[in-house]
Amino acid sequence: MGVYRRDYIIYGWNLPYDLKGVDWYDDKFLPLIEGHEGEDFALILDGMAGVYAVFGLLIQEADEDEGWDFQNLNIPYLNSEEVKKRYKEVFDLDSNTDLADPCLFIFTHFS
Repeated sequence: MGVYRRDYIIYGWNLPYDLKGVDWYDDKFLPLIEGHEGEDFALILDGMAGVYAVFGLLIQEADEDEGWDFQNLNIPYLNSEEVKKRYKEVFDLDSNTDLADPCLFIFTHFS
């Protein structure tokens, strides 16, 4: 049995894995979890080690074996309203729902 490592930079939210009313295995999440072509957002789930669900705009993803080479992150402007809008779409929330501003996360996920 091997362990896979992936490094991420995501602008979004670190959600509780036991988020009320959310079934992480719902097919609507697959494009985000699997990183389908054309999908700019990601959902990284860990129900074992870290017990988290990180959702947001995928800024950078590193090679699973070596991690990052030197990266020059050119992020002139992160649009929090765009990220909030996508969150509300994915989680079926009313457009008038207030959300906290997203944060920038840099983390390693092992599976």
